[in-house]
Amino acid sequence: MADFKLSRGIWGTEKKLSVFVLLAFLLSTGRAGEVQLEGFPWPDPANEIVTVVPTVAARANIDGELDEGCWREAGVINKFHRAKDAKEVSIEATVKVFYDGSNLVFGIDLPKVETDESLEKCFLSDEYRLLSSASSIRICLDTKHSHGIYHQFIIDPAGRKQDLQIYDESWSAEWTAAVGKSKERWQSEVLIPVSEIFGRPKDGDVWGFNVALFGVNTERALSSTPIRLSLVDAERFGHLLFKGELSAEGVEGKRKSLAGVHREMKERQLSSNRRMCGPELKEIAGELTGFVPGEEKRLKNGLKITCLGLDNPQVLRSRYPFIYEKYENVDLQRLRREYKLDEVIAGGRNEFEQMLILNEWLSSNVPFGDPPHIGPYAFYVLEHGFGGQTFNCTYLSWTFTQLCNAVGWTAKLMTSAGHGTVDVWSNYWRKWIEIDPSHNSHIRIQGTGVPLNSNEIRREYWRNKGVDMEMVFGTEQRAEKITLQRRAKDGLYRYRQEGYRWISYKNRNNFFELPYAYRNFFYFMVEDEYSRGKEWITGRGTVDERYILAIRTERVEDIFWTLNQAYIHLYDEGSEELRVQLETVTPNFKSFEICIDNGQWRKTGPVFGWKLHEGQNFLNSRSVNKFGVRGTEHKIVLGAAEQ
Repeated sequence: MADFKLSRGIWGTEKKLSVFVLLAFLLSTGRAGEVQLEGFPWPDPANEIVTVVPTVAARANIDGELDEGCWREAGVINKFHRAKDAKEVSIEATVKVFYDGSNLVFGIDLPKVETDESLEKCFLSDEYRLLSSASSIRICLDTKHSHGIYHQFIIDPAGRKQDLQIYDESWSAEWTAAVGKSKERWQSEVLIPVSEIFGRPKDGDVWGFNVALFGVNTERALSSTPIRLSLVDAERFGHLLFKGELSAEGVEGKRKSLAGVHREMKERQLSSNRRMCGPELKEIAGELTGFVPGEEKRLKNGLKITCLGLDNPQVLRSRYPFIYEKYENVDLQRLRREYKLDEVIAGGRNEFEQMLILNEWLSSNVPFGDPPHIGPYAFYVLEHGFGGQTFNCTYLSWTFTQLCNAVGWTAKLMTSAGHGTVDVWSNYWRKWIEIDPSHNSHIRIQGTGVPLNSNEIRREYWRNKGVDMEMVFGTEQRAEKITLQRRAKDGLYRYRQEGYRWISYKNRNNFFELPYAYRNFFYFMVEDEYSRGKEWITGRGTVDERYILAIRTERVEDIFWTLNQAYIHLYDEGSEELRVQLETVTPNFKSFEICIDNGQWRKTGPVFGWKLHEGQNFLNSRSVNKFGVRGTEHKIVLGAAEQ
């Protein structure tokens, strides 16, 4: 079992692991990729909340007055929870809902609030950007109950509307909302033609559902489900249950089944994610271990073997799942095709040079600066960036991650105390390396050519403020020594190495499959002698939310595991040949390739026989992903002699 903890709560006091964080602790353990799901059924109360939606024949007149008889038959939501700690609050607020056979209809009765007159129009549509409104109500519908893509319908006290697919403001649908005339209360009616937009729900169908209230009392945000800071993560939504002709027993049965449904959904996701990373190891008897050059072993068939050469580093696995973007994703392939990424990187003599070319291409075409209020999607950043729109580190790092994924390199997002950038797995260097699209740079120790990853940079900062490092720019790899010189404008270090003092890592890169929303991912952090017993404090003097939500681990491999290997396991079964099994974690795995005795490379399955002959025997192996990217080569050289 992993040794993890949440050492500080929101108020900085010692707390046990919050159940709202525990629900995500899914441990991948065991050589054969066995997954243990800890905390299931999930302890998150959000997953137990069900609002039963009756079908009502009468139609509501959408005028915001809530005076029709149909509202007496509606399902009622009257409990709301603070976003900062998920505790229920006392507030005179009610949201009612019913289905009329075609439309989902909401009636909203809230305390009176003022209208925000300072709103801007959206960057990608003509709607007002209610996401930044001081006061609004957000209706979130996960109509497929997939814990993934969902839609938001937002209104403010003036009756202005905005609709989004997750945070994508370019999505739009026809729906109706009206605000009543009451001067004492904020009363509204909302009609969403769900049968037309999403398809007609059947009796007993369950949708993910959450209502978030913003600015309706002294709390910034309230939610109909106790999901703490993650107000927009569909995995933690409550539910709408369409009653139709379902009996009371049928309704209760649906409610009780949800814990099992959620478990199966998570198991399917993790199982699919494991399978896409290569075959799982089989248990085979007689494994030969402890190979070092010069060591001799005697096989069961009497053959004496000597290890003459070895380049076979072990696969280091994380104990936690990381969700990868899939090769088959249509947007991933469209990004590669529309921007001709294969041509962009074609001039690189090796994979590392290709990474620098791709980073320079992004940095030179998308200027750095203040971004518009849109989601960090590669297509939007590239389209508008090529037209001169500026974007900051968040958008550039997100885009570079998706660009890397689109050409078959695995990248993961990190966010720090003052910056956001990317760690990319490098087959060339056989390690994770940090690449920064905001500065078209990477960092290394002076006198070496090996790029550092973000955690190595963090440790260098804490060790001596990073003065042994140098920042290396662009494809020309021009290096500048990192110094303690400070900027006149704000007193920060010129090279901003202090921005690496705290770092958290997102637990997925599948942001085409499941686009960004605020906190619809988890964070991981390395805990070591530089961070143990300390808190990540923001410039406002509060504990950073990323620190609060992060899973912290002292095992660096949980965050910097190894990829794209073809580790060679050898087994002596007493036959004329050795049994070989190859092990890998290769996202979007396609096949293994082997080369025997310096011959031609050929495709192979994960388990095969290797017949040794007198003299030197060479075995090379590598993995190949679906993009055609070949991983690092592994090699064993054995001398064989008859006795």
